[in-house]
Amino acid sequence: MRRKTSEFRLTVSHYKIMETISELNKVKKYPTAKGVNNILSGKLDSETRQYIDLTTFGTLISFPGRKLCSYILNMVRRGYLGYIYDKKSDDMYLRITEKGEDTLYLYTRKHNYSHKRKTPRRRAEIVEIK
Repeated sequence: MRRKTSEFRLTVSHYKIMETISELNKVKKYPTAKGVNNILSGKLDSETRQYIDLTTFGTLISFPGRKLCSYILNMVRRGYLGYIYDKKSDDMYLRITEKGEDTLYLYTRKHNYSHKRKTPRRRAEIVEIK
């Protein structure tokens, strides 16, 4: 019995992942899959607070972490993303490849889109009113 082969199609979520990694790589920052998930899901902590101005911050809040890791692994296997080794931490981090940059560039030229943040606006829970 022959196994069906399906064509790999990039979705908007794939492009958001590539754009996040690309923007971080431009400033010499290399994330892990968990770091990308924290940025895309809009988690505010000491590490992600400095990336709140990224265009993709908080744009995939309902996206499960496992699914995002699966998307990243598929993009690594197909050459859109790659790994870079850090000797200090003895760990692998994500980088966007030339193929990924070219694909992202073509997509952004073809589609005029803006990212809509889905994180609720932060407000103070306790305030003083005079």
